[in-house]
Amino acid sequence: MEMKSMRLGLIALSATMVSGAALAADIPPRTTPAYVAPANPYDIILEIGAGAQVAPAYEGASVNQAQPFPVFKLHYLAIPGFAPITNSRFDQGFSFSPSFRYISKRKASDYSQLAGLNDVDATFELGGKFAYTFGIIRPWVAVRQGFGGSDGVVGETGLDFIWRPDPVMELTLGPRASFATSAYMEAYFGVTPAEAARSPFLTAYSPGGGFKGVGAELSARYEVSSEWAVVGKLAYEKLIGDAADSPIVKVGDENQWTAQVGLSYKFGMRLFGN
Repeated sequence: MEMKSMRLGLIALSATMVSGAALAADIPPRTTPAYVAPANPYDIILEIGAGAQVAPAYEGASVNQAQPFPVFKLHYLAIPGFAPITNSRFDQGFSFSPSFRYISKRKASDYSQLAGLNDVDATFELGGKFAYTFGIIRPWVAVRQGFGGSDGVVGETGLDFIWRPDPVMELTLGPRASFATSAYMEAYFGVTPAEAARSPFLTAYSPGGGFKGVGAELSARYEVSSEWAVVGKLAYEKLIGDAADSPIVKVGDENQWTAQVGLSYKFGMRLFGN
């Protein structure tokens, strides 16, 4: 009798476990909903503008002149099928942004120190800038390919120390270094034998690639509104190495100063529909 009761109890327990397992299989497991970031209403957010600068008339010049300069920054880009590119000034970690520079034509007849040299056509440089921000420190490097007067590669690297006294103001200060390939150095610091024969000041010189300058930069940004900002920069570069040894610099100045102030406008656009 006891064996029969135990057998019936085991059968009942087994039936209960099987029915409980079947019921559990019918109930979806409880999960915490994943956080979904709000969709950006734009596919691209750009900042463009312009300003005026006082800068060396050409690399190695002893005279400065007033020149216009452009402002361009990519804040956000989302291409279907790819991770979005973000470049907010408050972002931490890795960031990428385009880097470009326009160098106006160097006309030898405009400067007595360049007498006998060939003109160097205007150059447009296009490339990218990579940075890593942690806290108030941001190391970065920018590399660009030249098209036009110089087809060399040129770039800069630096370390920014960031100070934000309030949400609309940002100041950065840090060391800088610039570098270039031999093709760039030949275009802006080289002197061919034929040019040297025509020049009353310059001897033939063929520079190699490498670091061409070191210095420091102070930049400022003040956001007047969510769209408009005033930007400025004060930079110093001392030409070094083969750049400093160039006869063009010897009759000019290895100390190069640049001051800029400009106004920029930030806006977004849809590129790929709704």
